Amino acid sequence: MINNPFFTATEKDASTNRRYLLGILLVGALLRIWICFFTSLPHMHKDSWGFFSQADTLLSGGYTDYYPNGYPLIIALFKAIFGSYTEGALLWLNIAFSLFSIWFMYDIASRLSGRASYGLLAAALLAVFPSQINYVRWLTSETPTPFFLLGGFFFYYRKQWAWAGIFLAIATLIRPNVLPVWLLLFIVHVFHTRKFPPMLAVGVLLPLLLLGFYCKSKTGQFSTAGNSRVNILFAITASGPDVDFSMPDEHPEANTTGKAVHLYVDHIKTEPLLFLRQRLANWWELWGFYASSANGTRSMGSRLLLGAGNLFLLGFGLTGWWLQRRNYAVSILIIPFLIITAVHVLLVAMPRYTYPCEAFLLLLATWALQALASRRTSSPATA
Repeated sequence: MINNPFFTATEKDASTNRRYLLGILLVGALLRIWICFFTSLPHMHKDSWGFFSQADTLLSGGYTDYYPNGYPLIIALFKAIFGSYTEGALLWLNIAFSLFSIWFMYDIASRLSGRASYGLLAAALLAVFPSQINYVRWLTSETPTPFFLLGGFFFYYRKQWAWAGIFLAIATLIRPNVLPVWLLLFIVHVFHTRKFPPMLAVGVLLPLLLLGFYCKSKTGQFSTAGNSRVNILFAITASGPDVDFSMPDEHPEANTTGKAVHLYVDHIKTEPLLFLRQRLANWWELWGFYASSANGTRSMGSRLLLGAGNLFLLGFGLTGWWLQRRNYAVSILIIPFLIITAVHVLLVAMPRYTYPCEAFLLLLATWALQALASRRTSSPATA
């Protein structure tokens, strides 16, 4: 094939890049299959039982307006198809979501930089990053959320507005705290381009309205998730890993989201210094370089690994953003980090809550690592 005069150098490079990408995907797949099926690590988190319970309610024709129903809808669909094999099938779905996320990384980084090497590096980072592997084994909303969130940006960069909106909407139905991500993306898009993207708006709003009105038909209330009240009450005491989960029982008078917000604001006014300490503790719980023990449930190795991962993400991710801060297409990758961090610093913080924005920091880190590599290779010649 090399001797074929019609086989150009560009085609050779493309073929080589495809082989590298397939290798990265294979490594990523093996690591995820191993942690899901060849370790004794658990798959069911305490939230998983709530998701599965809501899925059963959906299958019986009812509707539970508590946890966001995006992931329970997926579980219900899989229960209807796979029956007693649902848990295994959902693990394979997590693996597929994670592998598609690696491909999204490759396409986004290659497209924005114009270089396949950026895409390969971004894909490789996501394929082997420890937390990105670990959470695939959990039957929670952690893995589906970044798949749809990253997919939304994937289609956004391709100007496939309706698909971008649908993916961002599904991410919101699974994890409502990402709703401000597409709101801010929409605002900066209009500000930057001076154009209103109607199909992006339609793609986002249609799935949200469909689920909201379905909830209204079943419960009498338009909603996509009904746990905002308890989350706000939890936030009043949240200080890193320390949260008083009995707050809803202690304050039955705060029986609406509005009343819970009022109680939260009162807490800020009466104890501003305590509130500030709590927010700093939440920040450290999310992004600290030495993770908390989670009340004795997290090993020393896990704490060090989480801290090292955060150090890498913040150090290289924020550096990459700074280097590309004037490049609109790249700089907007910081939006998920800003939104998710702000939401959970103000509410309840757990290390797993940063999972949906890690891919975006790894994308930004690609520019920092490439700049570092270029500087090192150019140094001898300069000298």
